[in-house]
Amino acid sequence: MDTSAIAALAAKAQALPGTALPQVSAEHELHIDGDYAAYYFSGNDETTISAAKAKLLDYIRTVQQYGGVGGRTVVHLSSSGTDKGRRYKIATVKPYQGQRDSSRRPKNWEALRNWLEDGLPGSVGIQIKMWLDREADDGVAASARFALSKGRMPVISSRDKDFRMFGGLHVVWTTLDVVRVPANAWEVIGPDGEVYGHKWFWLQMLQGDSADHIPGLEMIKGKKGFKTCGPSCAESVLQFVDNNLDAFFNVSVLYEDYYGDEWADRFVEQAALLWMRNDNKAEVDNFMQIIPQPEKVLLDAVQRLKDRL
Repeated sequence: MDTSAIAALAAKAQALPGTALPQVSAEHELHIDGDYAAYYFSGNDETTISAAKAKLLDYIRTVQQYGGVGGRTVVHLSSSGTDKGRRYKIATVKPYQGQRDSSRRPKNWEALRNWLEDGLPGSVGIQIKMWLDREADDGVAASARFALSKGRMPVISSRDKDFRMFGGLHVVWTTLDVVRVPANAWEVIGPDGEVYGHKWFWLQMLQGDSADHIPGLEMIKGKKGFKTCGPSCAESVLQFVDNNLDAFFNVSVLYEDYYGDEWADRFVEQAALLWMRNDNKAEVDNFMQIIPQPEKVLLDAVQRLKDRL
């Protein structure tokens, strides 16, 4: 979405009855995925760096408006040299983000990243948070959880679908639709039909995340043998599930069908890759918070993962 499209959406929202923007509140704080923003607003080879900076700032100001942000605004970035929460070491089924080619970054990417890391010189009221022990999106998740625990409302904007698993006021990147997801919600359906809440994590445990090269469960047992499990398949598995306990049971059974005695290790690996870590230390087993009554076989697999790292 370019700057003119963002401006048009903002004007439309203010002009139409029933679409008034939320009242500005000091309790609303904005958290932006700077890793993605640096790619997105770099533009193409004809885009100047000054235009890229202007578009990024315009977007931040627009999301502030849509989220009623009167509190702080934070742009989160993964530090260079980060091991992304040890995800490169965790992944054994497929290399984490193994399909990405860093040599194909946009022309303005490095200059825009440097400008962000320097604190957006010339802009006012925007903080930068660099994360070394985790990815930027884990940092947003941790910040959102902390804000909610203090009675504040995190306003979140990223095009990364992983963000949909945690609570906050989500401003959809491409449409600026606002989706309110309560803390620890099981399922919220956005205006675009997308799933938010913990259910999204469990869907990914089945269908995987192709953007990060995370396979999820590559095959599930069907009536005629094993088959791949895409979004429709994953949704059918969780169609009548409305809580984490039942989701764990349904999903873990399918992992055991495919992996046999190794199911717990493969389950723990995928969960550690997919879950957005919202604790202070970015622990690899942070996902265990949504698995009620974990059995010894799962706890042993978690310990084996920690020992391996």
